[in-house]
Amino acid sequence: MQPKPQQSSSPSADALAPLLAQAQDALDHKDFAAAIPLLEKIASAKPSDALPHFELGFAYSGLKKNPEAIAEYRKAISLDPNLAPAYLNLGIALLDSDPAVAAESLRRATELLPDQDRPIYLLGEALERSGKRSESIEQYRAAAALVPKDDAVLFALARTLLAGGQTSAAESDFRQLLALRPDSAPGRLGLAESLLRQQKTAEAVDLLVDYLQKVPDDRHARFERAVALQDLNRFDESLRELDRLDQGEVPAAESLKLRGSIYLQQKKWTEANSSFERVLSASPDDAQLHLWMGRTKMELHDYPAAEKELLRALELAPANSDALRQLVGVYYLAAQYEATLSTLDLLAQRETPAPLDWFFRALSCDKLRRKPEAAAAYQKFLELDRGERPDQEFQAQARLKLLLRELGRGPRK
Repeated sequence: MQPKPQQSSSPSADALAPLLAQAQDALDHKDFAAAIPLLEKIASAKPSDALPHFELGFAYSGLKKNPEAIAEYRKAISLDPNLAPAYLNLGIALLDSDPAVAAESLRRATELLPDQDRPIYLLGEALERSGKRSESIEQYRAAAALVPKDDAVLFALARTLLAGGQTSAAESDFRQLLALRPDSAPGRLGLAESLLRQQKTAEAVDLLVDYLQKVPDDRHARFERAVALQDLNRFDESLRELDRLDQGEVPAAESLKLRGSIYLQQKKWTEANSSFERVLSASPDDAQLHLWMGRTKMELHDYPAAEKELLRALELAPANSDALRQLVGVYYLAAQYEATLSTLDLLAQRETPAPLDWFFRALSCDKLRRKPEAAAAYQKFLELDRGERPDQEFQAQARLKLLLRELGRGPRK
């Protein structure tokens, strides 16, 4: 903001009139370097006048010399504590380097200019940058009340609401913004983000298509869309989005990890193995990756490699019961029945055994010819499963009947 120079009929003012005219002409033409020496002469001739210092600040701001601009705005304020444009411009100059101090200056500007939306909007921005989100939302709402169709104000309000977790309110304001500016790419992205956080995933992925047509190089948004498509079980579409993301680029670890997890869900074990091998070289300490690789190696019948991966997952995340559960399967399929039982014992120390835990315990004891334990485990499985796994129940009933006969006991009633 730049006020016009005040005119005076005093003799000194008449003497300065040519300088004032030259300085104003330079400012009007944005020739800030030429304006500065002229304004310095005027300020020297009028030491009690705030306006030359304000205009010096304006010129320094135009040259991106913020320290000098800040000093001049502060000098202007010291000479005229009610010079509203000086508070406003001082706040703008401080916004990047010291938003908390900028907020103090901008708050004073809002007091002096209560009916103007720009100081209120800028105060909201300063508060937002200072981490005072709730206060910034209050200011953005006040600005929006003055200019309800200002897209910059609406976007700032919606963005801050989204950052503060007020996703429903953010969605409403992003929709209002898009009603005013249907071509707004940031508005479309913001609405998609607010929908994703509310698990309104199907609409979000459609919005991200429109956004990516406008901003095709936004890799983060493209990856987000791939994740959302996976969440919708639209695996082939997600893979195509990852193909577009990785085109001409070395795939990032997060892209390879997502691709591998999709192949895992599709039971494409060879492709999953390839993706996980690549990403593990970049992220060797990712426990989840080792867990997934362990599952993949098991499905590929590479049991020693599966055991190695799952033990590494447990080393990195000792509380991960999923890795223990996968180890049960690996040991059983590898015919390591003692190891299967030991791992089931460890799992039982963490959680109540599930029906399948009892089934694998029964099978392992059966293989080891520990008949009483096998019979008890088969019986426990049948009591807990209650028809959910008919194939396993049929097998358990047949083995239990035979074991009880061999043990000289009839089946339980």
